[in-house]
Amino acid sequence: MITDLCEACKKNEINVVEMSDEPNQPYKLCNQCHDRLLKYSLRPIEWYNLAVVHSPNKFLLHDDFYEEDGEACQPEEDVVVTKNDKAPTLREVRNDLESLLDFSITRWFLEDDVIKALKKHDNQKILISVKSRFYGTENYELKSRMLEITADVLGTSASEWVRELWENYDQEYLYPLSWATASSIPVEEGLNNIFEKLKLVSEKELPIASFTCLYRFRSSNILDWMESTCIIFNDNWGRLASVCLPTWERMKSWLNKGRPLSLIALDTMANCVKGCGDIYVEQFSPKILGTDKIEVEQILNDYYQKDGVPRVKMKVSKILENKQEIFE
Repeated sequence: MITDLCEACKKNEINVVEMSDEPNQPYKLCNQCHDRLLKYSLRPIEWYNLAVVHSPNKFLLHDDFYEEDGEACQPEEDVVVTKNDKAPTLREVRNDLESLLDFSITRWFLEDDVIKALKKHDNQKILISVKSRFYGTENYELKSRMLEITADVLGTSASEWVRELWENYDQEYLYPLSWATASSIPVEEGLNNIFEKLKLVSEKELPIASFTCLYRFRSSNILDWMESTCIIFNDNWGRLASVCLPTWERMKSWLNKGRPLSLIALDTMANCVKGCGDIYVEQFSPKILGTDKIEVEQILNDYYQKDGVPRVKMKVSKILENKQEIFE
């Protein structure tokens, strides 16, 4: 008879079932590891093993209490760490796909070096394992990480599976499924799926949901959709528009249409300035395309004469100060 072992040490029999943030996925531990879990005093390998199963975002495992290598930050008792108690490193796991996927789950974010290591493995083998892990858990964080890997590693080789996920749509995974969609299926097909689901999002949540779902597509089709969708100004609309290949002609059109599109146009242009502090936007180095630079200053000043509020004054000033960087 095979006895289930403690999820943390993987040596001792399970003595305790401790509830976690995920009601259907409690921690299954031996007495010693249970005690260390509650005292924020897990050894690195114990933290790592639990993070693989539960994700490092669960309360008792998250970064208030542990570093990314599993070192306890606020232990309530001394943590003695031998060589065998250390968590694996990327160097140690990168050549074994299953170990590498385990490692990827324990990261706070799916980092570039992990993506690079995954890309050295066979896509079909990755896809098989990713799907198995996705369907083998109810843990939101783990499922999301598998979709992130699909987005950043698998690309079009996962297109059939991504279409299946849309056919069996689960609202909880809209964001990571949208990211996977952006890299795996044709733009128009992918956007139509997402636009349809965004209709179900509340007016208050729509701007941030739209940015999160759509920014990876970088498609002017999104700007067309925004024109018929944006009825209330929000900073996230300008963030989204700036990464969707905006043209000067469209910016002029939006300025002429008045609020909210005129304010979104100003934000779109201002977001093209490097150092704006938005890492999601800056990674694309956005520009306003096809600009007749001679007319920029006149058109922006004309708009300011019609809408002279402090926000507009500030944005126009910022745009004109950085017009060489913003427009091309």
